[in-house]
Amino acid sequence: MGSTNFSPFFFAQPLPQKRLLSTLEFLEIPLYLKAIMDAEFLRTVSILRQLNTTELESFSSLLTLNEVKPRQRLTEEGTPVLALSIICTGVVHIRRLAQKREMLLGRLGPGGFFGEINLFDPGLATASIYAMKPSTIASVPYDSLRAYWKEHPDTGYKVVSAMMTEMCRRFRLISDRLVNLAYWDRSDASLPPEAKISPTS
Repeated sequence: MGSTNFSPFFFAQPLPQKRLLSTLEFLEIPLYLKAIMDAEFLRTVSILRQLNTTELESFSSLLTLNEVKPRQRLTEEGTPVLALSIICTGVVHIRRLAQKREMLLGRLGPGGFFGEINLFDPGLATASIYAMKPSTIASVPYDSLRAYWKEHPDTGYKVVSAMMTEMCRRFRLISDRLVNLAYWDRSDASLPPEAKISPTS
């Protein structure tokens, strides 16, 4: 049997041995794949909703499944990111260091995904991601994903368009949160001259 194929996201801590699948095992057990990564589940993933059944089945062949334990770190802030990951089961928290303390930025459940930013703008992880419950993560290396899109441009266009929509939605949410957290001094002294209200005569 070939060596176990793990996503680069999971290098930080050793994975549990129970039900881990090598690449060949993954391809040889269609029932396991069907149970977790069937077309109905994949349609719950926002970036895959535009794909038809044939495209979903084709895309699912790229994915490698990994089981992770609660509190296990999936990716670490400041380290390279090399794969796109989809949460099949469980919950993950996204945390970032701020003044030597980790701040919770958000959480993702089944159908959520992470690793999309570095697919388009390669760099280091801007946050750490932890599993908060026993979770199953499906991942695909960027190189495999790009090669697949090159061979299937129509499918690639649908996925990339959906990714851009989802990323814009997330940026809007972040913007709204920043506005809500900002402290506004309501005194006239804090307003620019053109914003001050002149007294009525």
